[in-house]
Amino acid sequence: MKIIPVSAGDFHCDGGALFGVIPKKLWSKVYPADENNFTRLALRCLLVDTGEKKILIETGIGNHYPEKYLTNNGVELKNQLLNSLHEKGYSENDITDVIFTHLHWDHCTGAVKNDNGKLDFEFPNARYWCSKKQWEHSKVSNVRERAAFNSRVLNFISDSGKLKLVENEGELFKNIEVKFFDGHTPGQMIPFIFFENKTLVYTADLIPTAANIPLLWIASYDLFPVTVMDEKEKFLNEAVQKEYILFFEHDYYTECASLSKTERGYTEKERFNLNELL
Repeated sequence: MKIIPVSAGDFHCDGGALFGVIPKKLWSKVYPADENNFTRLALRCLLVDTGEKKILIETGIGNHYPEKYLTNNGVELKNQLLNSLHEKGYSENDITDVIFTHLHWDHCTGAVKNDNGKLDFEFPNARYWCSKKQWEHSKVSNVRERAAFNSRVLNFISDSGKLKLVENEGELFKNIEVKFFDGHTPGQMIPFIFFENKTLVYTADLIPTAANIPLLWIASYDLFPVTVMDEKEKFLNEAVQKEYILFFEHDYYTECASLSKTERGYTEKERFNLNELL
């Protein structure tokens, strides 16, 4: 098995949104913001090459949005996903499966390309995996979250017949299991990857950055904050006990971290890049 980080570029969000009720005086010490209070975030995907399968986790943003929208969201490095794949020695035709942790715009719309209004798959040979609960939620959602779902792209994927809805937690592929977390958005599907006696967890928006590890440091984007804290506490406790490695999708500065628990709560024990383990 090969596990390879793949960049889909980066973007930004308001620091207050990233850390919720935590005062800027505290969070700015561990995660910087610019003069407009924007924090830089990565769009860090993950390629799992099992030999038989080439499984891509997340796909970033794609080319569906007008320039003003991209500028407002600090999106840089267009077409970075394919460029990064090619740099790693893979083509879009190699990808056999794509896992979406959830269906917000910054996680899945890069799976589809927009050619002057005509949609087509960026990875034509792939199947696309999402939890059934998240798919159904994306259709009803609410006024606060609705803008995060690109219905045209999602309907294109569904209508193609390539969308596979996951109903139960457990093994999705050999050495890859998924678990559901509902606080950020119902049915967020978090991959657990087992390799060389280690467990790598792709944390997506359960823990978007290493700075979000402390239990109360949750984002304003989370739909159900109390649920997030309950799910997060159980996960962090398990992660410490089982020595999970956390792989951050959105942390611009930190790729991976291990955890510890102190009298003051959960914190990172060590920060490092994935290639230091492989």
